[in-house]
Amino acid sequence: AQRVAPRQLEPLLEFGQFINRMQERAGRESANLVLPDLLKAIDYETYLYDHEEERVAQTRWANVCEFANWINKKGELDGKTLIELTQSIALINMLDKQNDEEVDAVQLSTLHASKGLEYPHVFLVGVEEGILPHRESTEPSKVEEERRLMYVGITRAQRTLNISYCERRKQAREFIPCEPSRFIDEMGRDDVRFAGGKEAKPVDKATGSARLDAMKAMLAGNKR
Repeated sequence: AQRVAPRQLEPLLEFGQFINRMQERAGRESANLVLPDLLKAIDYETYLYDHEEERVAQTRWANVCEFANWINKKGELDGKTLIELTQSIALINMLDKQNDEEVDAVQLSTLHASKGLEYPHVFLVGVEEGILPHRESTEPSKVEEERRLMYVGITRAQRTLNISYCERRKQAREFIPCEPSRFIDEMGRDDVRFAGGKEAKPVDKATGSARLDAMKAMLAGNKR
């Protein structure tokens, strides 16, 4: 495994701590308190003026300010945290798309954004220890919160539910073994059918490339 040099580690740790602080505040405080501090901390205005022409930077920063003002007012009126407000916005966008003409396509969504929605067929991917539940959710209350998220995902399915997980994932230059989420066993086995896994034959490189080429050809045909 590659190691981070000491001079690179300190700013990386500071960045991680900043993300954790903002995430904690976003889930606890009203949006009108968190968003201004976030914009000030990342100094996005300076970034725009350093990397864009002045007129372009002015337009983009004005758009950011207008959106931030709306978020601030909405958060103050509704008394919602920044996370709650962004989830509501994501839900509204998804409902608007559903009201449009239905398209035969896969719709991607996070578990949080899918609350209140249902689909005929649902695929939950990456249901592994360290992802769901998250590796940092070690306290019983945190694990229970992750369990509720899993329940949200399961109950989005109207007809069929497919759950997948990896046997191993590549991190840096190494392959790390993965474990199925404990929540899968908690579902019971009466109504669950297992497929794949170690009993499945490994796919050789030529077969994998052929499948990828076929998928690309299919997608190219749909664009015509």
